[in-house]
Amino acid sequence: MSASVSKFPLEPLRSVREIRLRKLETEMKACRERWAAAERRRIEATERWDQSLQHRENFAASSWRELLDKGSPTGAALNRHERHLALLDQVVRQLRAEMDARSRECATAAEALEQAAADWRRAHSKLDALGEMKQEWLRQAQSQQALREEHSLEELMLRHPTLR
Repeated sequence: MSASVSKFPLEPLRSVREIRLRKLETEMKACRERWAAAERRRIEATERWDQSLQHRENFAASSWRELLDKGSPTGAALNRHERHLALLDQVVRQLRAEMDARSRECATAAEALEQAAADWRRAHSKLDALGEMKQEWLRQAQSQQALREEHSLEELMLRHPTLR
């Protein structure tokens, strides 16, 4: 292209949008990392809760069997059994609360990631639109330059009939 073609008039806006898009990409990456970490914590909390449920069920079944295998259980043995079950129930409730908190944390991180992705897509679309405008502007500028050169050549040929 000729040097006489000026710079795209919206180039500063395009540069700003490129910078914004890179910033949004960085934010989206950070959101993705936060979501992945939250998801790992949620999975770990769910596994701990599942294990606590299984431990409680195993204890309840085995302890009851042991009590019955020894004959008629005493009041003290039943009391110990019930207190241990209550303790295990408390652990299950605590782990359930932790799992619920981790699930909420994960959902919040997923929403932030979705919002960051939507912001990135919007910014990318705006930058693409500017890119298309620039390409159209360049085509028009080249076409105008070609016309100017053709007119200059015609004028030159009209002024100097010996060039024909």
